[in-house]
Amino acid sequence: MTPAQIKATVNKAQRQQKQAVDKYNRDARRHSAAVKKAVNDYNREVRTYNAKARAHNAEVRNQRRRLDQEIRRLNSRPAARTFVTYRSSVETLANTYTETEESLAGRAVSPAGRDLLDRGSEEAANSAYLLNAMDGDGATEDDPTEQELRGPSMQEELAAFGQDLVDRWTGALFSLSPSSPDAARHFCTSAREVLISMIDGAAPDAHVAEAHPDCARTDKGVPTRRAKVGFLLRRKGIDESPIEDLVEEDMNNVLGLFREFNNGTHGHAGRFTITQLNALRIRVESAIRFIHTLCVV
Repeated sequence: MTPAQIKATVNKAQRQQKQAVDKYNRDARRHSAAVKKAVNDYNREVRTYNAKARAHNAEVRNQRRRLDQEIRRLNSRPAARTFVTYRSSVETLANTYTETEESLAGRAVSPAGRDLLDRGSEEAANSAYLLNAMDGDGATEDDPTEQELRGPSMQEELAAFGQDLVDRWTGALFSLSPSSPDAARHFCTSAREVLISMIDGAAPDAHVAEAHPDCARTDKGVPTRRAKVGFLLRRKGIDESPIEDLVEEDMNNVLGLFREFNNGTHGHAGRFTITQLNALRIRVESAIRFIHTLCVV
């Protein structure tokens, strides 16, 4: 080889070596960037999860404190002569929630079961607040306007069961008016249909009977509401009997509330204040969320 050929060969080898080094460095940078991105994405997801967990835990603690406050307010006054049956139900629901929480403390509970248990504190707190509001001890500073009182809500939750329930709930809200003597009665009639339809739609008689042939039945031979609740819980992988007791007691509470109004035994004048009607709406909205959590897989 001539000197020129040798020089050309060396230069080519050097260029190839440099290209190989550059390619390695580019690949290494891409790999490092991908690893860094994956780590950052993971850390961001962890931070987001932890933030949501902290917010959820704080909300649960707030609801528990709120329940304690509402029960103390309730017990600080002499027992009223109105809503006597509902007061007993409110106290039973609060006790059932407390007993359920204590019985499951330290035990491994599925996320779905924990979610229902945590929501139970909101249910108990809202039921106690409603009773306090009906006794004239509501949070008037939180009163909505009449238009806001009748405004739409729970659209997403009810849409999972069909547009018919969305329409029924919209009609129930539309009936809320402090100037109407039948506002609460009409609202409770429609709200009861909504809640019952949610459970019946998610747990049809035939499905419950097929899954559990020996389930408890009514005098008409169809599965009881508690049998349907058990069916829905097991479908979500929840097999803790205290949670079933809590769900059943919550249903007893809200349906018993409707009976108080619809049977005309509440003993109040026909018209209710915005504070009272808003407390009634809050109670039923939380029940819709609770049942939606129970029914949707």
